[in-house]
Amino acid sequence: MYSASTDKQTPPPDAGKFIRLVIVAIIGIVIFAMVGNQAVILSMNFTEFGDQFTKPLYYTLISTLILSAIALIRVNIASRASIFWYGINTAIGFIARGPQQSVSTDISNFKDYKLTSPQFILWQITKVLLFGAFFANIMFGFAAMSFIDGNTLGIEHLPNLFSLPFVTPDTNPNYAFEQVVPMIPALVILIPPMLAAISLRLVLYVGIHRIIDVATSYLQDSKEGKPRYLNYVSTIEGIFGIGILWMAVNLFFTDQIDYNTRYVIGGALVIGFALIAFSIADRIRARVLTHMFKRDVIIRIVTILVIALMVGGVVAVNNSIADAKKIEFLGPYTAQQIGVNRYLGELNDVQENIHDVQLTSVSANNIKNYVKQNSDVLDVIRVWDWEAAFAKLKPEIGLIPYVDFEDNDILRFNNTLYWTASMKPILPSSVSLDNRWYNEHLVYTHVPDGFLTLEATDGQIVDSGKFFKQREIYYGEGGLFEQTWSGYPNSRGENSAELGGISYSGMGGLDVAPPLSWIFEPNFLLSFPGESVHVMRYKDVHDRMETLYPYFLYDLFGKELDSLPVTDGENSYWLIPLIIGFDTRDVPWSVGNPYLRLVGYALVDSYNGDIQLLKTGDDFFTEMFASQYSEQFEPMPSWLEEQIRYPVELFNWKTEMYNIYHVTDAETFIQANEFYEIPRGLDTYYVEAKPPGFEQTTFLGLLSLELKGSQGRNLAGYMVVENDLDNLGDLQFYEVPLDSSTKLIGPTAVREALDRDPEFAQLKTLLRNPRIGDNILYRVGDHDVYFIPVYTAGAGGVVAQLGTIAAVGAAFNGEYFVGLGATQEEAFEQYLKKVSGVASTTTTADDNYVELIKNDRINIIKSIFEKNQIVISEPTSIQIPLSFNEGELFFFTEDDLADTEDFLSEFIDDFVKPRSDRVFMWEEDAHLNIGTIYVKDGLPEIHYVSIEVGN
Repeated sequence: MYSASTDKQTPPPDAGKFIRLVIVAIIGIVIFAMVGNQAVILSMNFTEFGDQFTKPLYYTLISTLILSAIALIRVNIASRASIFWYGINTAIGFIARGPQQSVSTDISNFKDYKLTSPQFILWQITKVLLFGAFFANIMFGFAAMSFIDGNTLGIEHLPNLFSLPFVTPDTNPNYAFEQVVPMIPALVILIPPMLAAISLRLVLYVGIHRIIDVATSYLQDSKEGKPRYLNYVSTIEGIFGIGILWMAVNLFFTDQIDYNTRYVIGGALVIGFALIAFSIADRIRARVLTHMFKRDVIIRIVTILVIALMVGGVVAVNNSIADAKKIEFLGPYTAQQIGVNRYLGELNDVQENIHDVQLTSVSANNIKNYVKQNSDVLDVIRVWDWEAAFAKLKPEIGLIPYVDFEDNDILRFNNTLYWTASMKPILPSSVSLDNRWYNEHLVYTHVPDGFLTLEATDGQIVDSGKFFKQREIYYGEGGLFEQTWSGYPNSRGENSAELGGISYSGMGGLDVAPPLSWIFEPNFLLSFPGESVHVMRYKDVHDRMETLYPYFLYDLFGKELDSLPVTDGENSYWLIPLIIGFDTRDVPWSVGNPYLRLVGYALVDSYNGDIQLLKTGDDFFTEMFASQYSEQFEPMPSWLEEQIRYPVELFNWKTEMYNIYHVTDAETFIQANEFYEIPRGLDTYYVEAKPPGFEQTTFLGLLSLELKGSQGRNLAGYMVVENDLDNLGDLQFYEVPLDSSTKLIGPTAVREALDRDPEFAQLKTLLRNPRIGDNILYRVGDHDVYFIPVYTAGAGGVVAQLGTIAAVGAAFNGEYFVGLGATQEEAFEQYLKKVSGVASTTTTADDNYVELIKNDRINIIKSIFEKNQIVISEPTSIQIPLSFNEGELFFFTEDDLADTEDFLSEFIDDFVKPRSDRVFMWEEDAHLNIGTIYVKDGLPEIHYVSIEVGN
C-alpha cells in the first residue's frame, strides 16, 4: 500500500567520505612506514655499532642544546614576548575579522602581548626541540665537552685578539706565532658557531622584535591619532647602533689585519656608540616630544657622514702612502701572515737542503763499476706507470661481468713497489629489472678476488694471494658496496645464493628478526616472513667511516681521499687517513688557508667491517679525540710500519703552502718573485729513492717545483716526504740556488730533450704506437737523472710492452745527455758514456738557450702567417683525396726559430700566396701540420708541411 513513508528512497552512500577515509589511511600508512623504517634503521645502528654510533649523536645533541640556547632562549620573563605566538594570534584575528573591520583593529600592540609564565617557560623549551636541529654542529659539541673536561682550547689567550689591530708588529713572524697560534684552537672550533648563534639572537630579539614593536606601536598610536615618531626613531637608532657595534666586534675575528684595520674598527665603534647615544637621548626626549626637530636629523646624519668620511679619508691616504712605502706599511703585517701560515702548513718542520747541481763525468773504465755501485737505486726504478700497468692487468678480469676496477695504488711490500688494483662489485647489464632486487641484495654481495697486483719495476703480474690471503671483499669502495646493502636468511644452511656459492661467515652486519625485518625491507614480509635475516649495511668504507666518525674529512679539495689496501699476512684491511680540517676565516693573518692535520689512520677490515683507530698526530684535536675515544685506539701494529703511506692529499697541500710561504722575508714576499709552483700536469710520484743525505733507498713521495712565472721551466728544486713510520710525514726540500751555473731541467724540458735526441728519434720510427711514460727524477750516485719508460702500446691496447727506457740527465749546462737501453741499468750506462765522451751523440744548446713551451711555439708559428696576412683555419682533421708533404722540421727552442721562419716563408711563397690567402692547421700527435688546398683538373689537392712541436 502506498504511503509517504514508503515513498522515501534510501539515501545514496557518501562515496566522497569513503574516498577521504581511504586517502587518510594511505597517508597514515606511508607516514608510519617512513617513520617506522627510519626508527628501525636507528635501532639497527644502535645494536650493530653501539658507542661508535651514539657518541657522534651525543656530541651533536650537546651542540644543539648550547647553540640553540644561545640563539633562541629568552630569559626576560617580565616581558614574556614571543614573535611566533604573536604572529599566530594576529593571523587568527585576520581570518576571523569581519569585512567591515579595519586592519589596525586586529593588530594589537606587540608590547602588550605576553605569554603566561608557564607558557613562556614551556615555549623556550619547545623552541629548542623544534629548531635545535638547525644548530647541530658536531665539532662544536665535541669541543664543548672537551672544554667542560678542562681543556681550555686557548680561550685564555683570546683577550690578546682585541689588541692585534691596534699594535703595529715588527717584521719578525714570531710575533704572530706567539700571539695568534695559542688561540687558534678556540678560533677554529669554538668561536665561529658561537658568533653565528649570537648574531642570530641579535637579529631576532634586537632587530625583528624591535621592528615589530615599532610597527605595531605606530598602528595603534595612529589609530588614536597620536603617533610618537621620536620614540620610533630612538628604537631604530638603537637597532642600527647595536648592529654596527656587533659588526665592529666581528671585525676583530678576521683572517686579515693590516694598517687600515684599526681605523675601520675604530670608526665602526664610534658610529655604533654615537647611534646608541642618540637613541638614549631621543628616548628621554620622547617623553615630552612626538617629533624630531630638523636640526636633530641634520646633526645625526652629519655626524655619521663625518665619521665615515674621516675613516675613508685615512684609509685612502694610507693606501696612497703605502703604494710608495709598501715595505714600511705592509711589511710588518706580511711578516705575520707568513708566520701564521707557516704554522698552518707545518712548514717550520720542513728540512731545507741546498742542492748543488753538478754534471760530473765518470771515467770510461769505471762506468760499469759505477753502475754496479748504484744498483740499490737502479734496481728499484719505477719503470711501469699506472696506464701501462692497467693495460696488463685489465685482461686479468677476463670476461667477468660482475666486477670492475675501482681504484689503483702504489704499495710497498718488502721494499718493493707494486701497482695494486682494487675492484668493486657491479650488477651485470644482462640482469633483468624483475631480478634486480634479488641479485643486488642476495647474490652480488662481494668481490671474490678483490685485488690484482703488478710489480712496478719489472712489470710482472704477481699472484695477489702472495700478499692478500683474504681476497673476498665484503667491505670496499664503490659499486654495489656504495649503492646498496646485502643480506641472507639465517636459515639458508649450505644453500647460499651468494656469488660462487660462498657463505659469509664473518662478524659484519647484524641479525634482524621479524617484524623489524619486514619494516626494514617489505620484501622480507613475503620472502622470509618467519625467519631472521642477516643484513650488512654501510659496505662502502668511506660511507661507513663517515657514519661512525663524522669528524674527519673524507673528501678533500673535491676528491675522495685515497684509501690503501694493506694486509697483516692473514686479513686484508683498508687504510684510511683521518684528516681533520677547520675553516680559519676567524684566525688573524690566515688569509683563509685551512687548518689541516693528520690525526692518524683507520684500519677497516675488508671482510668483517671492524674499525681500528691508529694515532700518529700530536696537534690539539688529536689529543682531544684520543681522550674521548681512548678505548677505540690500538697500538700501531708492526706489520703496518712498512706498508703505511703519508696521504698524498696532505703532501700536495703542504707543498702548495710551501710554494708561497717558504719566503720568510717580507720584502721578498711582497715582490713575489721567488714563489714556486707545481709544473702543470705533474702528480706526486711514490718511489723508492735515495736523495742526497739518505743512507739507503727509502719509500718517498716526490714532487718537483718550478719558479713561478719563469720562462726557462727549470726546476727550483723538489720536495720529498718520507713514509716510514719512524719519519712519517717528514718533508725535505732540495733547493737549486737561483744563481747556480748548472740548472736542473723540468718535466717539460726533459720530454723535449728526449724528442730531440737523434737516437731516440730513429728508434721511435721503429716502435709500434709508442707512448711516453712517467718522467721521474732520481738521484743515482752524484747524478740527477730522469728515467722515462717508452711503451709500444697505449693503455687502450690489450698488453703494453716496454719498448725502451730513456735516462735523461737533469743537470743542464748547455748540453742534453740521453741514454737508451732495454733496462734502467743499460740506459744509465749509456747516459754515463755520453757524459764522459765515450759516446758522441749529445743534444746541445748554447749559452743563450731559452726553452719554449708548446703553446709558445704554436703561437710563434701562427704569428708568421698572420704577418703575411694569411687566414688560419683549424679543422680537427683533414680528409683530401690527394695530399703532398712538402717538408718537415722540428721546432723546440729559440735556437730553432730562425730555421722555422725561413722554412715557413719558403712554403708561403711557393704554395700559399700564388693561389690563396688561407691555410689549414691541424695537429697529429706531436706534429703541427699546415697546408693549403687547391683544385687541379677537378680534383682537390692539399700541399702541407709538418713541424714537430712536441707533446
